[in-house]
Amino acid sequence: MNNFITTTKAIAAISFIFGTILFALQISFRHSHMFIYPGFIFVIVAIILNTISFLGLLFYLLGNPKEKLEIIKACGIVLLNIPIAILYFIIIINIDFSTQF
Repeated sequence: MNNFITTTKAIAAISFIFGTILFALQISFRHSHMFIYPGFIFVIVAIILNTISFLGLLFYLLGNPKEKLEIIKACGIVLLNIPIAILYFIIIINIDFSTQF
């Protein structure tokens, strides 16, 4: 079941990379809102996938205490996307409101 841990890490990494690309595109084209809707859809999908992955890791932890450290590391990687997404959101909101006035 080590593939499950690797898969959840990959999901978290892909979420981070794709979110960062959308963030960079929105920053690059700050006068256009063409990336807001795809970004919003992405955030919803990423929340669902990462939540399922995180819950799966927690259940996997209950059944496999031998791999506790590796599972906790994977949980940490999944959870790191939360503060990064919040930071991206705050930056986009601040840039968007500062350019309107």
